[in-house]
Amino acid sequence: MGSSTMRIGLRVKPSLARLFVVPLILIAWILITSVIQAQQPVFRIGVLGDPLGSLSQGARLAVQNLNADGGVVGADGTSFRLELVTQPTDDLTSAIANIQQASVIAVLGPEDSGTALNNLSLLQNLNVPVLTPAIDDTLIARDTTDLLFRLRAQEVLLGRGLANYLIDDLGEADIATVQLDVASTTGVVGFTTALAEHGVQPSISYLLDDNTTVEDLVERIVTRNPDVVVLYGPPATASILYGELRSSGWSGRFAYNQANASEFRASVPFERLTGVISVTTWSYSSPNQTSERFVLDYIGAYGELPDPVAASAYDGIYLLAEAIGEPGTLTQNLANLVPLRGVQGELSTGDLLVGELSNNVAITELGAFGAPELILRFSGNQRLTEADENEPIATEVAQVTATPAPTATPDSPYLVITRAVQNVRTGPGLNYDVIGQLQEGDTAQVIGANIDFSWVVISFRGGQGWLSRGILDLFGNVNQIPVMAPPPTPTPPPATATPTAEPFADLVIVGVSPSRLVIGQPFTATVTVRNQGALAAGGFAIAGTFEPGSVYSAVNLPGLAPGQQTNVTLTGTLTGATGPRNVVVVADLNNQVNEGPIGEANNDDFIYSYVADNSTLTPGGLASITLAPGSTINLDGSTDDLLWTGSDLVAQNGAQIYLLSGFSSLDQIHYDVISTTTNASPINVTMLANAFIGLRTDTGNQKRGVIRIDGAVSGGNLTIAYRVYN
Repeated sequence: MGSSTMRIGLRVKPSLARLFVVPLILIAWILITSVIQAQQPVFRIGVLGDPLGSLSQGARLAVQNLNADGGVVGADGTSFRLELVTQPTDDLTSAIANIQQASVIAVLGPEDSGTALNNLSLLQNLNVPVLTPAIDDTLIARDTTDLLFRLRAQEVLLGRGLANYLIDDLGEADIATVQLDVASTTGVVGFTTALAEHGVQPSISYLLDDNTTVEDLVERIVTRNPDVVVLYGPPATASILYGELRSSGWSGRFAYNQANASEFRASVPFERLTGVISVTTWSYSSPNQTSERFVLDYIGAYGELPDPVAASAYDGIYLLAEAIGEPGTLTQNLANLVPLRGVQGELSTGDLLVGELSNNVAITELGAFGAPELILRFSGNQRLTEADENEPIATEVAQVTATPAPTATPDSPYLVITRAVQNVRTGPGLNYDVIGQLQEGDTAQVIGANIDFSWVVISFRGGQGWLSRGILDLFGNVNQIPVMAPPPTPTPPPATATPTAEPFADLVIVGVSPSRLVIGQPFTATVTVRNQGALAAGGFAIAGTFEPGSVYSAVNLPGLAPGQQTNVTLTGTLTGATGPRNVVVVADLNNQVNEGPIGEANNDDFIYSYVADNSTLTPGGLASITLAPGSTINLDGSTDDLLWTGSDLVAQNGAQIYLLSGFSSLDQIHYDVISTTTNASPINVTMLANAFIGLRTDTGNQKRGVIRIDGAVSGGNLTIAYRVYN
C-alpha cells in the first residue's frame, strides 16, 4: 500500500472561499460561511491535558486546519466539523466525567505514562478510542479493551535506536547507564534490552536512590571512566549531573533521552551542550514536507517551536479524521488504517502491533549553540535514508555483535551485586548452567577472572561460580586477580559455522501491575509475559522476590507459542517498612527453555517498580473534596480535623499538619515518610499552591495521612485530594 500525505490524502470539503472571487461579495461570503458552519454537524474530541500545553496546541492546530478546509467527510458523504473539549489532568476523575458528558468520539492523552498507567481503568471506561503520546512499554500490553492507541514510538524502540547508533555507527561498547528516578525504569530497561540484542551489557549501571547523591554518582562515574554515559531522569537533575561530570574532567560521550528539553538546555552552558546525543520520537528538523509545514504553521500560531508531543497530537487528529472517513467503527478503522505520512513520518498500523500507531525514532545531537541536529531516523528496526524530501527509503538495520571492553577499578578485589538478583554460572557465558543466585548488596571475594575480565570467579558452595562483570560493581586492583581458564562448555560448538541465525523462543516480561502493594495484606501482582521469539517455549517458571520482607513467589506455565502473551499472578504478603521498591521479575527462572544468547540475557531485565504502603482508611485509597471558607472536614470518622478559613488551613482538635517537601506526585508519598510530631498549623494560602501536606488526625484516632492541594483561592474555595491510613 502506498503512502499519502495527510492533509492532501484526506477527503475534506473544499473551502467556500474558493467559490468567491469578487471582493464586493466578501461580506456575503462571511455570512454564508457562518450559517453553514452553524448547520454543519460536529464531532467532539476530548483532550486530557493542559489547555496551553503541547498536546492541546498540536491538536488545536490540526482541528483548525481541517475545519478551514471544510471539515471531515464521513463514509456516507456527510461533512463534519471537529471541536475539542480540553480538560486538565489535575483531577483526572472529574476531567474524564466532564469529557464523557460532552459526548466525545475519541480522546487524546494523557501524555504522561504514569498518569495513563495509574488511571487505565478510568480511560477504558470512556468506551471510546483513547490516543495517548505516553511511551511506556507496558501501557498497551495492559489494555484489555483494544481501545487504547499509542501515538508515539514505545520506549523499547527509542532504546533500540540509541543502541544502534552508539554501537553500529560510533563503535562504542563501554557504556554505563544512569537512572535518576523510578519513572525512568522503562527507559533504562528498553535501552539495556536493545544493548543485549547486540550482545552488549552495560559496563556498569548507576541508580540515584535515597542513599545516593548526585555527587556520589559523579565520583563513581569519573572513577570508573566509561566511554559513554547514557542518562535517564528529570531534566533538572540531569543538568546538574552532566555539569558536574564535565567539571570533574570526564570527557566521554554523553547521551540523555531528554537532551532536547528546554529545561535541560537552559541549565547547561551552551559550550558544554555541543555533542550531547539524544533520542526522541520526532525532531523539528525532520526533512519531510508534512513535518516542515507543521513546524511553520505551529510557529505562526503559537510563536514557539513544537515538541514531539505536539507533533503526535497533530498526527492523532489527522488519523482520527482519516478513520472517520471509512465505513465501520472508529476503533476498528484506527486499527486498520492504510499507511499515512504524518508529521512524525509514516504512520502505518498494519505493520505494527495492536494499538501502536507510530514506530518513528529520531537520533539527534546538540550543535554548537544547543540546537538539536538530526543525525538518524528509524522506522522501527529500519534505518531511513532520504531518496527525496517526501519518500524515505528504508534499509534493514544490521545486527552487530559487540563485546564489552575490559575494565579496571581501584581498591580491593571484591564485588558487590547491583541487580536485585544475579545468576551464578558454572562458566563465563550464558551457555553455562546456572548453579545459584546472589541478591542485591551481596559481596564476595573475587578469586579469578577470564582473560578479558568480562566474567569474574568467586568461591561458591564448595566450588567456583562465575558472574557477568557487566552487571555488578567490582572493587580492587585487578592486577591482583589471576586469570583463570574457563571450564569446558556444556555443549561443544558445531564443527562448521552457519550464516543463518538459529531460531529460538524468547521469553520476556512485558509488565507487572499494580503500582502499589499493601503491606500486611495478601497481594496479587499480575505479570504479563510474552514469547517474542520464533519458536514455541515449553514449560517454564516466573518468579520474583518482593520487598519488604523478601517474599518469594513463583508460578509455573505450561508454555507459550511464538508471539503469544498471557497474564499470570504472583502472590504473597509483605512485612516491613513502607516505601518505593524496585525488584526483578524473572522469566524462565530455571532456564528450562532454550532461548539462545539474546533471549537468555533478557530473562532478568524487567524491573518492577512499585510503592509498598500501609492500608488506607479512605475508601478507594484516595478521596477529594472542595471546602468553602469556614468549612471543616472529618477525615477519620472521629471529630473534625481541618478548618479552611479562606486564608489559612488550620488543624483542629489536636490534629497536626505540615508541608511535605521533596515529592512531585501523591503516588510517591507513603506511610513512613509522614511525621507524627511535626506541626506547622496554620498554613497560609500563599504556601498552598500545588503543595503536599503531611497529616496526623485528631487526638481521638491519630491516623497518618497526606493531602494534595488541587486548588486554593484566597477568600474562596480549597480543593484537596487526601489519603488517610489505618
